[in-house]
Amino acid sequence: MQIPALKPGYGRVYFTRPGELTGSAIQPEIRLNNEVVSRSVPGGFSYVDRPPGKYAVTTATEVENAVTFQLAAGETKYIKTTVTPGILVGHVTPTLEFPEQGQSDINRLRYVGPKF
Repeated sequence: MQIPALKPGYGRVYFTRPGELTGSAIQPEIRLNNEVVSRSVPGGFSYVDRPPGKYAVTTATEVENAVTFQLAAGETKYIKTTVTPGILVGHVTPTLEFPEQGQSDINRLRYVGPKF
């Protein structure tokens, strides 16, 4: 799959969920500053391009989890979502990933975002 080049003045945020057997039915929405931008899909990745600024990524099942970061023009961030056991349903937690690990994950995952 060919991912389009980043437009000048924007940054890119990737959302990854490396494959796991536990919690595969749990696929909550991923929100970026309260806007639904993707779902946390096992073995998948997606991305959005946004202008520079401060962002919060949230996921919610029976609890809401969040990670915040600053995005600069030309910068790429990688947000990994993982499932941990909960009382009624697993919790999906977003974490900021090191670029090398994030890129390595993307190379092994399938694209699950909107079609270009």
